Amino acid sequence: MYAEQNGTFWNTGKKVLAGAQKLWHGVWFLCGRQTGECHKMPPFTTLKKGAVGGSCSECVAWHWTDVFCNGLFVREMQAMKHGRRDRPEVRRHKQVVSAFERSPIIRLHEERERRLAMSTEAMLTPAKRPGAFVRLFPFIVLAIAAAVLSTAWKYPGNSLDESSRSMIKIFTIFISFATILVWALRKSGWRKRTVWLSALLVIGLPMFIWKPTSMSGRFFPIFVERNWVQDLFMGGSAETLLKKHRQQQGKVEGPADLSVREGDVPDYRGTNRDGIVIGPKLERDWSKNPPKEIWRQPVGGGYASFVSANGFLVTIEQRRDPDEGWDREVVTCYEAASGKEVWSAGWDARFSERLGGDGPRATPTIAHGDVFAFGAKGRLVCLDGRDGKERWAVETLEGNKNLMWGMSGSPLVVDDLVIVNPGAQTPEAHGTAIRAYNRTTGQLKWQTGSSATAYSSPQLGTLNGVRQVLIFDAYGLSGLEPTTGKLLWRTDWKTDYDINVAQPLVVSDDTVMIASGYHKGGSLIRITKEGETWKAAQAWRTKNKSLLYKFTSGVRSKSAERDFVYGLNEGILECVDLKTGRQVWQDERRAKAGEAFGHGQILLCDDLIVVLTEYGELVLVEATPAEFKELGRIQALTKGPKTWNVPTMVGGKIYIRNEEEMACYDLTGK
Repeated sequence: MYAEQNGTFWNTGKKVLAGAQKLWHGVWFLCGRQTGECHKMPPFTTLKKGAVGGSCSECVAWHWTDVFCNGLFVREMQAMKHGRRDRPEVRRHKQVVSAFERSPIIRLHEERERRLAMSTEAMLTPAKRPGAFVRLFPFIVLAIAAAVLSTAWKYPGNSLDESSRSMIKIFTIFISFATILVWALRKSGWRKRTVWLSALLVIGLPMFIWKPTSMSGRFFPIFVERNWVQDLFMGGSAETLLKKHRQQQGKVEGPADLSVREGDVPDYRGTNRDGIVIGPKLERDWSKNPPKEIWRQPVGGGYASFVSANGFLVTIEQRRDPDEGWDREVVTCYEAASGKEVWSAGWDARFSERLGGDGPRATPTIAHGDVFAFGAKGRLVCLDGRDGKERWAVETLEGNKNLMWGMSGSPLVVDDLVIVNPGAQTPEAHGTAIRAYNRTTGQLKWQTGSSATAYSSPQLGTLNGVRQVLIFDAYGLSGLEPTTGKLLWRTDWKTDYDINVAQPLVVSDDTVMIASGYHKGGSLIRITKEGETWKAAQAWRTKNKSLLYKFTSGVRSKSAERDFVYGLNEGILECVDLKTGRQVWQDERRAKAGEAFGHGQILLCDDLIVVLTEYGELVLVEATPAEFKELGRIQALTKGPKTWNVPTMVGGKIYIRNEEEMACYDLTGK
């Protein structure tokens, strides 16, 4: 009796413990603490703790199905043992088991088991070694890429310009890397995790240290250190260094007097916007008397140049204060003798694009003691030249569209009018491409034109005895009456990408020379007038091997015996006869630092050409059609990835800047 009771007690205890264990396992499973597998994951991938939280609903259902079916099987075996096989509850259990066996969840589980078996067999089977071609494939790709790059580098002449060369190089490198990456993932037999990790190290690590900012004149990416690298190892970013310098240097006390004197440069590229400098003789022998540095300091970003009046300099910059969180286009007035800031005035704006770079482009204009500036997003402002206070401002791109590389035309002041060319990039802006505002009030006086603008500045010239405004837009060259905007004449001149950058050169009373890059070339346009009818026709036209002015303008050297134009043809200095359009000579060196010029800027002083190269160098070249002759070269700017800003010369001193640094040099040798 005792034994029978003791056995019953013992069996009951075991059942209680088993039930408690099942309950604990169920709670453990529902709480997401079980180790399991998911059919959607690759074979041999075992989920760690928390598997239910990461498993799909099908695998959770399969788990409970498996538990339930196992329980039914045990109960059926017990019923068979005790002769209760045909009891109703057993029949119901069989029906349930049969239903579960036919369910898609069970079939899914069987399919997963089959895949697992196949994977096991694949792991045990030795891998087949790739063939010789597959093993040598990356070396074949590298050899082809090297051949293409070598051909692009050594391609003769200007029949393939530097931009095209760079595009070939970029695409060759990209396609080669992508091809080798696909080979490594699909055919090499390497682990995919190893391949992706290697690719991440090759690409991700450099991008973590350097960042692409813009493109060079040869259309090749420019990389600079990221701000955190500059702050930790280089003394600070450009914005930080500029802010510290301005705080330490202080400002000049008292207002500025921007009255224009003889020899000043109040306009972009000089009074006539032709790049001609009137001033003292320059030192020709830089080996004995090199240019003397007067001052050097940081400056904000952008591609505008300086204008000067009465011992003061004015430019427009992009400034950002990382501490205060503002980002502005800022017009700044400096003391020319020391480089100290006199006043600054700005507005919230930042033009940014990856090819050219960030910041304003258009050089301000000084007239009647005031400053007129044109922002990269189309804001035209008039500032009091004494303290920089805003007199008036207008948004010229309202209802219009900006250019890809931003507004770049310097304002032209003619009498009491300020003329700008924001263009008509949308149908809604037709009839408003060229505008004239009252100089003192900002009131719109006239507007005309329906062509998209380009990157050239309005220019005043006299043709057939008539003073007119020359507009070099995206589709051609026009002559307009300054006071009314009436169209006098027009000639078509369309280039690839609708880009015209160089300033027109008024050659004589009835001829104007224009030049464009992007495989276009140059032409001498003859302007005639019969009664009230104006006509424009080409006197000569070059092929696409000369006068390819992309980021720069040419200068004209005229005397009784000669009439030539000098300019940077795809970064190569050349001399062209203005009578025939024939190229006389060109610098045969490739555009690079220390040898040639790149897409820099040039000025003409007497018979000397002063070049500010794309690499921040000052170079002196003799302006003679006899031969190319370089007289001297110094590294003038030491910071900034590239220099596209036009230099300004006043009284034998040259004021230069790029997007990070500005400096002053004395070129007279005194």
